[in-house]
Amino acid sequence: MSLNPTVRVKAAMNSKIISLDKGLSVKSAIKLMVKKNIGSVIVTADSSNSPVGILTERDILKSIAYRKVRPEITKIEEIMSTPIMSVGSDATLGDAAQLMIKKNIRRLMVKQDSKYVGIVTQRDLQKLMTDTIRALLTA
Repeated sequence: MSLNPTVRVKAAMNSKIISLDKGLSVKSAIKLMVKKNIGSVIVTADSSNSPVGILTERDILKSIAYRKVRPEITKIEEIMSTPIMSVGSDATLGDAAQLMIKKNIRRLMVKQDSKYVGIVTQRDLQKLMTDTIRALLTA
């Protein structure tokens, strides 16, 4: 698939949402992120399992470097980013890219019928752009 600003987000999103409970340690999040080779996890509330925030590599680095938090004892909820920014599944990739630029973020949750159904990242958009350039060069 190439980067066409009119393509819908649902065609480019990753529907596998990796999440952790907000009460777990930052260290547990780091371990999972390394194991899964991902740059963020969605943070969920205790009983409802609904998303309440996102924990990114940047959140972790800033908290350790500037706030001197200890990942073993610091809870995810203490350093996660809120609120979660989202885009509708029928929004265009152009809309998603513009929202990321406007909000200075790299990830958007994708909603369909008031339910989170996936995530689209800056990396997803970059991959599509690279595919587009390759297609144009070989045409």
